[in-house]
This record gives sequence, C-alpha cells and structure tokens, in this order.
Amino acid sequence: MINENNNLKINLIDYDANCNIPSSYKLKKWARFAYLQKQKNSVNIKVATKMEMRNLGKRYLKRKNVCNALSFQNTSIPRENKLGEIIVCADVINEESSKYKISLDKRWCHMIIHSMLHLQGFNHKAKDAKLKMERKEILLMKKLGFSNPYLIWIAKKI
Repeated sequence: MINENNNLKINLIDYDANCNIPSSYKLKKWARFAYLQKQKNSVNIKVATKMEMRNLGKRYLKRKNVCNALSFQNTSIPRENKLGEIIVCADVINEESSKYKISLDKRWCHMIIHSMLHLQGFNHKAKDAKLKMERKEILLMKKLGFSNPYLIWIAKKI
C-alpha cells in the first residue's frame, strides 16, 4: 500500500485526458507521494505546449531548447500555503519516453517527482546536492514500483 500525503492539494491546469498523458489520478498520486512535508499546501501542475515551454525557458532560464518540466517555488507569500508551480510539456515527456524506451508512466512519474523535490528545496547544482536528490528520486520511484530512472543514462555512457 502506497501512502499518499493528503496534505497536498493539486490543481491541474490545461489537463486534457485525450493528450496521451497519465490520468489525473496518477499525476496527483505521484505528486502527493513526493510531498515530504507535513503542513497543508497546494501546487499547480500545468500541462504546457512546446511553444509555452520554449517561451518560459527563454524567459527564466535563458535557454533556447524546450524543457520537459519546470518548477517554480512560491517564495513570495509563505503563509499562503502554496508550494509552487510545476509546468510539464506532454509532447517532450512523451517523446523522451519513446526515445529512451521507457513507459509513459515511468517517465511522467519521474518528471513529477523530480519537480516536486525541486519545489521542496532539492537541487542538482552541486555534486553532493545532485546525488542527494537522485537518491531520493530513486527511492520514491522504487516505492511506486518503478526502476531507477537514471539507469538509461548510465547505460548510454558505457
């Protein structure tokens, strides 16, 4: 039995069940599972187009390429009980699933968990922080029944 953290409210924005993406139930389950805090909070998860992601990447990351997911922590009003925003690009995540030959659910789960950890202060800027974050992702994925999401990159390097 997987224990979801019911202290997290999830608002899905521009979610379309017909876009070959996991069910709203799964997205919410994965986000709640990756919520490690006790206090009540909320998060918005927006499904964006490639154009929207390209524009956000340019504006906030100074990148030209399209990201699979972006996380924006709520740093302005902590008492608002809003953890932040996750923006995911269905087209990119689905393309990565096909490219790396992994299930859609596994790829989507990894992106939601990764993004949720970012909202809670995890990062991959320094090597030790990256290892800590990856270990937490691997553990959460395993508890949800998925294999190590980083094995595909390890295999590519060999």
